[in-house]
Amino acid sequence: MIENFKLRVFRVVGDSLNFRRAADELYLTQPAVTAQIKSLEESLGIALFDRIGRNVSLTPAGKTLLEYVRQIEALTNDALAALAPFGAQQGVDLSIGASHTIAVYLLPKLLAHLVNEWPTLHIHVMSGSTNEVLHALTAHQITLGLIEAPAFRPDLKIEPFGEDELTLIVHPAHRWAGKSSVGAAELVKEPILLREVGSGMRRFVEEYLEKNGVLRQQLRTSIDMTSTEAILSAVEAGLGVGFAPYLALEKALRLDAVKIIPLENGPIRRQFSSVLLSGPEPKGPTGQLLALLRRYTPQPEGAAS
Repeated sequence: MIENFKLRVFRVVGDSLNFRRAADELYLTQPAVTAQIKSLEESLGIALFDRIGRNVSLTPAGKTLLEYVRQIEALTNDALAALAPFGAQQGVDLSIGASHTIAVYLLPKLLAHLVNEWPTLHIHVMSGSTNEVLHALTAHQITLGLIEAPAFRPDLKIEPFGEDELTLIVHPAHRWAGKSSVGAAELVKEPILLREVGSGMRRFVEEYLEKNGVLRQQLRTSIDMTSTEAILSAVEAGLGVGFAPYLALEKALRLDAVKIIPLENGPIRRQFSSVLLSGPEPKGPTGQLLALLRRYTPQPEGAAS
C-alpha cells in the first residue's frame, strides 16, 4: 500500500517540476524529497519522472498518477469538511484560485471570518488570470475559483456573486479633477495608464472605448502596467490618467492621493463569479466561504457611478 505522505510529496513535485521548490514547500531537504520519490517509483516499479540535467518532466505514467492523486486529495478534503460538524476539523485544507483584484482586495476580508471559526484551517491562495484559475480548478489544484471575467463553461458550476467598477482616476491636481464627467473622446488627449495587453481589465476598458467611438490605436499608452498597484503609483506621480478597480482605491481615496472622474456613458462594470467543479454543494469551510460570497455587497456606499 502506498503511503499518503509519498503521494503528497509526489504531487508537490509533479505540480512544480522542481525538487528544490518542492522541498521548500514541504519543509524537507531536497535529498529527502528525492528519496521519497525514488521509494515511490520502486514500490510501483514505474518511472514517474524523466530527469535530463536540471530539467524534470513527468512520464506518461507520472501524468496519469498525478491526476488521481489530485482527486484523492480533493476527496480527502471534502470528507474532512463533511466531518467538521462532528468535531473533526484537524488538517482541513482550503485551496482557492482567485483573479488579482479579488485575491488582493476582497478575499482577505472574507477569509478573516473563516479563520475565526476554523482555527486549524490551512488556506492556500493562488492568484492568476481567469484562464489560469479555471485550469487549476479542472486540474484539481484548487477547490474553488473566483474570477473577474465572463466564462462560459458548461462543465463547471459558475455563480455570479457581485461586481466591481473600473474607474477613471486622476491626480487631484490634474486639470480634469473638477470635471463632473469625462467622455471617451477626451481620453485620447491624455497619457493613459492601463494594464498590460491581453489582461482582462484592459479588455473591459477597450470595449467601453470602442463602443464610444474610440479605437485602441488612438490612445496614448506609452506605459503599460502589470499590476493595479503600479497604475495607482503612476497616477499619484502624475504620469497620466488611469483605470483601476474601485475595490483597490480605498486607501488612495482616504489619503486624497487620487480622484475619481465619472465616465460619460459609463460606468465600466465587470462581474465577479465563483466557480466549482460539478458535483454536490460543498460543505465545511468551502461552503461557508460560498455563503459569505452570496451575501457580498457589490459596492460600498459612496462608490463611483
